[in-house]
Amino acid sequence: MTFGNPLMLWGTLGALIPLLVHLFDRRRPRPHPFPPMAFVLRSQKRTASRLKLKRLLLYALRTLILLAIPIALARPELRQDAQAAAVAKGPAATAVVLDASLSMRWTDGTSLFERGRDEARDALKDLQADEPSTVLVCTATPAAPPPLGFDRTRLRAIIDEARPTYGVADLSRCMDMAARALEENPTPGKRLVLISDMTAAAFRLEAPAPTVKDPTGKLVRPEVVLRDAASGREALPNHALVDLKVEPALQAGPRAFQFTFTVKNYNPEAVKDLEAAVRVGESTLAKGFVDVPANGTAQKTLTVRFPQGGTVEGAVTLAPDALPDDDARPFVLPVPRALKALLVNGSPHATRYRDEAFFVEAALSAPGSPVEASMRDTDAGLREDFSAYDLVLLLNVPAPSKEDAERLAAFVNAGGGLFVSMGDRVDPMAYNKALGPLLPRALRDVRTSVEREDPDADSKAAKLAQVQVEHPLFSPFTGRAEEGLVGARFYRYMLLEADSPGASGSSQVLATYEDGAPAVAVARRGKGRVALFTSTVDRDWSDFAIRTSFLPLMQRFAAYLTGSLEEREEQRVRVGESVTLRPEVGQTLSGVRAPDGTELPVKAQQDGTVVVGPLLEPGLHAVLAADGKPLQALDFPVTLDPAESDLTRLPSDTLTAYFGEETVKASSSDAERPKVPLWTWLIVAACAAFFFEGTLLRK
Repeated sequence: MTFGNPLMLWGTLGALIPLLVHLFDRRRPRPHPFPPMAFVLRSQKRTASRLKLKRLLLYALRTLILLAIPIALARPELRQDAQAAAVAKGPAATAVVLDASLSMRWTDGTSLFERGRDEARDALKDLQADEPSTVLVCTATPAAPPPLGFDRTRLRAIIDEARPTYGVADLSRCMDMAARALEENPTPGKRLVLISDMTAAAFRLEAPAPTVKDPTGKLVRPEVVLRDAASGREALPNHALVDLKVEPALQAGPRAFQFTFTVKNYNPEAVKDLEAAVRVGESTLAKGFVDVPANGTAQKTLTVRFPQGGTVEGAVTLAPDALPDDDARPFVLPVPRALKALLVNGSPHATRYRDEAFFVEAALSAPGSPVEASMRDTDAGLREDFSAYDLVLLLNVPAPSKEDAERLAAFVNAGGGLFVSMGDRVDPMAYNKALGPLLPRALRDVRTSVEREDPDADSKAAKLAQVQVEHPLFSPFTGRAEEGLVGARFYRYMLLEADSPGASGSSQVLATYEDGAPAVAVARRGKGRVALFTSTVDRDWSDFAIRTSFLPLMQRFAAYLTGSLEEREEQRVRVGESVTLRPEVGQTLSGVRAPDGTELPVKAQQDGTVVVGPLLEPGLHAVLAADGKPLQALDFPVTLDPAESDLTRLPSDTLTAYFGEETVKASSSDAERPKVPLWTWLIVAACAAFFFEGTLLRK
C-alpha cells in the first residue's frame, strides 16, 4: 500500500478520543439501599444487554469516522505496481523514456506532455530504493541519458525542466539509446519505461525491438512498461495545414496573389465549414471555409490583393483544434512595388505593331504588371529627369551625348535600372565610347544568322541554347514555359567583347545563342543594375516579341533591374533543419531572431553564404544585420513536419507484440489503479458511519 499524503496518517490518533472519553467518563457509584427502587431495577435488567450493545456500536462508529477521514486524506492506493514486481523479481535498473515530440502538445485542457511528466514522476516514485534509474527526454536529436544512479532529485529536475518540442521523435531510437544506458549498470534486472501518446509515426516497427546484454553477454529483451499519456483514447482528432503555395494572381490585378493550401483531416469524422484565413499581423486579408472528408485532404484557394509593395510577412490559419501548432502556415512574400519606367523609343513608326516600343509597352502595361510606363522619342526621352523614374529602357536608341551618358551613369549608380536593346540605330563604336563603363560588355558588331526573306529562315535562324534558369530572371521558364524562350528565332544580334575593359564590377551572361554568343548580359553598377539584350524588342531582328515568354520576361526585367524581384530562392525549412542565407554583397548578418525572441547565431561560409540552425521552432524568423536592424528581405518561415500531425495511435496489442508479450508488464499505469480509488470508499464509509450514529442516537 502506498499513500499520496502520508502525513495525514497522524490524524488517525483521533480514533483514541472515543476510547478516552469512555474510560474517563466511567463512574463508580456508592451503593445506597432504597427498597422502593428494587422493583424498578429488576425491570431494567431485561434491557441492560441491549443498551450495552448500543454503546458498543456507537463507540465503533465514532472510531470508524475518526479513522476513515485521515486515512482518506492520506490517499492510499492498493495496486500491483513496479515496486511489487521488483519485490518478487529483485531490483531492476530502470530507464524512463519521455516522449517530447510535437504530438505530445495535443491538449483537451491538459496537454499530453503534462500528463506524461506526471507519469514519469510516478514511475520514479514507484521504484525501490535500491533500483538505479535514469531519464531520457526523447526529441528529434535526443541527448544521451545521464548514467544510472540513485539521485532521484536530479532525475525529477530533468523531468520538470523538460519541454515538448515542435519536431518528430524517433521512439525506437530513443528506446535503443536507453537500452545501451542500461547495459552500463551491473544490476541484473533491466527495465524500460516508455511514456508516450503511442502514435504510429513515432515508431519504426520494422526495426528490431530494444535488447540488452545479460551478464553472460547474451542479448535479451528488457522488461518494458508502457505508460499511455493519452489515457487509452482510441483517437486523437486533429486537422492540419500540410502545404502552402503562393503564386501571382495576374487576373486579379497588380500585387495580387493566390494562396493555395492543403488541409489534411486526421479524423474518422468529416470536418464541415472549417474556417481558413490569410492574416498579416492582426489583420485578416481573406477568409473562407473548407470541407474536409474523413481521413482525407482538401485544397482551398484565397486571393489577396496587397495595396502596396514590399516584403509581407503573415500566415494562413485554420480554426484551431486540440493541436493548434499545425493549424498555421507562415509565409514571407515579396510584393512588387509600383515601378515607373521611361521607354525611350529609338525607332518610332506610324504603324503601331512596327513601332520599336510597341511590344515592350504592351508587356509592361499588361494587367497585373506593377509597371507604369511612359514612352518618349529619343530627343524627349534623353532630356527627361531620370531621377523621377525607377527604370530607363533604351530601345534601339542612338548613342547618347556625353552629358546624357553622364546623367544615365549617375542614375544607375544611385540605384536606378537600365535596359538596353539593339537595333539598326545602335553604332557599336559610338556606344562603347559613350556608355562603355556602364555596359556589362562592350559591343563589337552585328552578326546575321539568316536573312528574314530566306525560305529556310525558320530553320537557319539562331536560337537560345543556354539559359541560366536558376537565376531569378529566368527561373519561371522551366518545363512547358521553356518553349517560349528556346523556340524564338533570331535573325540578327549584336556580338559582344569578351569583357568590358572600362567597366567597374563584373558582368554575368544569363543566356547565349547556339554559337555561344551572349544574348542577355547583366551587371551591377554602383547601387543599380544594367541589362543588355543583344537583339531587338520588335520584329526586325527576331520573332521573340510575339513569343509567349516575351511579356513575363519584360516584366521580370523591370522587377530585376529595380531590385524588387526576389533574388533569393524560396526557403522551405522544416523544424529541425538548417537554412542557408545568401546576403547581398557588403551585407553582414549578426544573427537570426526566432519567434520566441531567442537570437540564434549564424555561421559564415567561405562562399559568402550564412548557415543558421538547426531551427527548433516554427514561425517567422527575422534576420538581423550587423547593426542589429532587421533585414526583412531575408526573413524566412519555418514549418512543421506534416508527419507529426498524424496522431493515429498504435493498438496496444501491436506494441505488446513488438516489444514481446513476455516482457511487456503493463499497458498503462492507469490500468493498474482501481477505477474508484480506495480513499473514495473510505469517505463513503465515514459518511455511512456518521448516518448510522445519528440513527442510533435518535432511538
